[in-house]
Amino acid sequence: MKDKFFLIGAAAGGFMLSVALTGILRGTPVTSFHGQMVVRPVSVTYVTAKTVSKEELESRK
Repeated sequence: MKDKFFLIGAAAGGFMLSVALTGILRGTPVTSFHGQMVVRPVSVTYVTAKTVSKEELESRK
């Protein structure tokens, strides 16, 4: 019986934590979320650097 209460409490605590973190990351209080749910597209670009040896540079010329 204790396991069921523990599971319910953990789930409720996790939900409250996620709502609080969302408010912290958005910079707005949790109570002001009601009318502000807007989805905005975001472009993400990944850039990686590659080291090139002298032989590769010379072969490209």
